[in-house]
Amino acid sequence: MSIFHRTFFKLRTIVFGSSLLAPCLLTADIVKDTQHVLSEWISLEKQVSEEKNEWIEQKEVLENSIEFMETEISSLKEIIKTAEETSSVGEKKRVELEEKKGALDEASEDMNAAVERYEERIKELSLSWPASFLDTVETFLKRIPGEDQKANTPITIRLQNVVAILSQFDKFQSVVTKETGVQDVDGESREVTTLYFGFAYAYFIDGSGEYAGFGKPSDDGWEWTADLAMAEDVAQLVAIYDRTIDAKFLGLPAQIVTP
Repeated sequence: MSIFHRTFFKLRTIVFGSSLLAPCLLTADIVKDTQHVLSEWISLEKQVSEEKNEWIEQKEVLENSIEFMETEISSLKEIIKTAEETSSVGEKKRVELEEKKGALDEASEDMNAAVERYEERIKELSLSWPASFLDTVETFLKRIPGEDQKANTPITIRLQNVVAILSQFDKFQSVVTKETGVQDVDGESREVTTLYFGFAYAYFIDGSGEYAGFGKPSDDGWEWTADLAMAEDVAQLVAIYDRTIDAKFLGLPAQIVTP
């Protein structure tokens, strides 16, 4: 039982009891008790009022706290939502990057295989290339990596090297090239002048103008065949190339061979 209820009950008991007594029985003690009860009543009212005011203040604080917490919760929800959206976008971007990486890896493997095929074919063809052309691509040929060097040689460097060789190859294939040097024909070494028609065919003649012939590429290099009957025509062909005589049609045998 609260202080308020106990005091009220006591006051009601005193009042009820005093009403049964005769007016003559009222004494100073009853008055004193009544004053005491009234004092307690007033004190109780004051306490109730203070507690009520305190509760109102606490209620305002609680309401403000609740409002603040609701704002914080709302803000956190927005942050979580933004984080989830960002995470979703990030995951999508990660998947896209992984797909691109996979495609690049696959393309890189294809490029590696293609470059390796070109390198092997270039080494095979170089066995039949004329000395003048070999001099042109010598540096690039040396850059073709061996088996123990492939892993440490970037594919971009290897590709650039292959492109450089093929560019020179295409250039040589599209022109007539003159070369002078010692040549072995039928077991005899002679200094001859040779005209290469790309990598397809060639004619040669020595300084005397009497020893001539033709050549064609093979898997083991160029095959040279002497044919003295064509010496005069080959001599004129060389003169036309040197522009010492006017150009004219010449009848020379030819066999196009692709190694």
